Amino acid sequence: MLRRVFCALPLLAAAACGGRPDNGKGPLLQRPTISGAPARTGAISTGGETRPALLESAVYRVRLPERSLLTFGIGVAWAGQGEAPGWYRLTVRAGGRTLDERTLNPRAARGWREVSLWLPQVSGETQLEFDLRLTDRDGRPETPPPGLLLGIADPVLHDIEDYGRAKGVVLVSIDTLRRDHVGTYGYGKPTTPALDALASRAIVAEDAVSVSSWTLPAHLSMLTSVDPGAHGGVDMKHGSNKRFPTLATLFKRAGYATQAITSHLYVSSLYGLDEGFDYLDFHQDRRASDVADRAIGLLDRLGDKPFFLFLHFYDPHWHYAPPPETLGLFESSYTGKVTGLWGEFSKLDRNALKPADLAHILALYDGEIRYTDDHLKRILTHMTERGLDRGTLVLVTSDHGEEFLEHGSWEHQKTLYEEVVRIPLLLAGPNVTARREPRQASLLDVAPTLLSWAGLPVPEHMLGRSLLTPLPEREAYGETDHTNDGTRKVFLRSGQGRGKTILSLRREDAAPAREEWFDLATDPGETESRPPRAEAAEAMRRRAIERWKRARGLGAGAPEVQLSEEQRERLRTLGYVVP
Repeated sequence: MLRRVFCALPLLAAAACGGRPDNGKGPLLQRPTISGAPARTGAISTGGETRPALLESAVYRVRLPERSLLTFGIGVAWAGQGEAPGWYRLTVRAGGRTLDERTLNPRAARGWREVSLWLPQVSGETQLEFDLRLTDRDGRPETPPPGLLLGIADPVLHDIEDYGRAKGVVLVSIDTLRRDHVGTYGYGKPTTPALDALASRAIVAEDAVSVSSWTLPAHLSMLTSVDPGAHGGVDMKHGSNKRFPTLATLFKRAGYATQAITSHLYVSSLYGLDEGFDYLDFHQDRRASDVADRAIGLLDRLGDKPFFLFLHFYDPHWHYAPPPETLGLFESSYTGKVTGLWGEFSKLDRNALKPADLAHILALYDGEIRYTDDHLKRILTHMTERGLDRGTLVLVTSDHGEEFLEHGSWEHQKTLYEEVVRIPLLLAGPNVTARREPRQASLLDVAPTLLSWAGLPVPEHMLGRSLLTPLPEREAYGETDHTNDGTRKVFLRSGQGRGKTILSLRREDAAPAREEWFDLATDPGETESRPPRAEAAEAMRRRAIERWKRARGLGAGAPEVQLSEEQRERLRTLGYVVP
């Protein structure tokens, strides 16, 4: 087996892989040159990310392993007036043989595009050439005007034998995924075949609940293992107070590369979700196919070093619009007029909705879940093909569920009933023994679980427990400030099949304006509120309110978020009430 032969191509004059690589065979690379002169390099900023880049054609003298992979990014930056001209064309050759050709439209390019080239047909000493040029539509060369930068960033040669030797962690959040619409939890429709296959070799939390019913507080708690009030991101006006280190921060301190791909404004740098990540790649409403494409590129780029990769899929969130071929798995015909657009179906109540219309909306929702699952499968399959499954832990969960009129409401965020707080949660990877965990788990358990698996210390402030060992009996807590009645709602859930209370707290004094009490063992659908005996109710009420107050005390001083008018309007179209 070849030992590790891995080195960033030296883009800058001060950079060099000259030294001796650890296979002891002498220098792997020489400086890129054009006709004997050093190639021009510089920095390119695109999509909010700046990378050092090769700015013109260049030739490297390299020694390729027998099973080598070349990764690099291509990007365009335009600082001139009007539209950028021409087309960016890149040809990669090894030993005079063309390996790949790419064309990039500078007018449509957004962010760095990751490229991976498998090089089994070339090995040993050879010349690796990047032929980079600007042309017109027909391929005739053009001179790049001032303000247009075309570049190749981070070109790296990897030995495939090295993938999976270092520890990797992939955290997947599938937004708005209800637990009871996942096959491994008993759903009979084919929504999640890839996730179900992963569950067959995973620890599956049978009774996992979120800490909130909407995206921002749930994700910040997922990454910090503290209650929403403590991190401060409890409404759309405030982001993370950054008082508690995130998973990304802790992994980065331990020497891991940290990257994120996200699909909603609440999971972006605007609200502080980028803390600790080398780069957080955010684009509102990006589809699962784009998340998967970018994730596969990052796995190739990072897979032979320790890495933490966070992936946020948004598709099951309204609006529901799966591809027709995916929708066809869940309904054969529908002749009604109801669509998956939130602004239309959210106006319908039980009296105005026909059973066929509700079935159609559920089919659209299931189609979005299946579409996401299909692209999650692409990522998992790629990991296996690269050998990353040998050293990588995968944890899949959701931030919250979704309502379909079970308690008279659509969507989520406004209530704390079981349909919006119960979530899937499973993890699989090396040294993970498959089992079904029956005791109550929380979204707060994600961070301690990942740190424990990686052999890193779990900070004392984290409230969760590692799922790698059987969980103790404990209460679960959650909250939301996004309510129709103006109250702040909290829930306390005493465990699997036991009592649950939902308290609607007045904003002026945090006293309960309304109380709901459920015995989940006899009434899992929360159809009738029945308070327990007075002493038990008082104790549970007190614990819930004290936990809420304690967290809010820690979260004081959360920074105010300034939304642009475009961002505010986008949130309004998605159904959020923007003050």
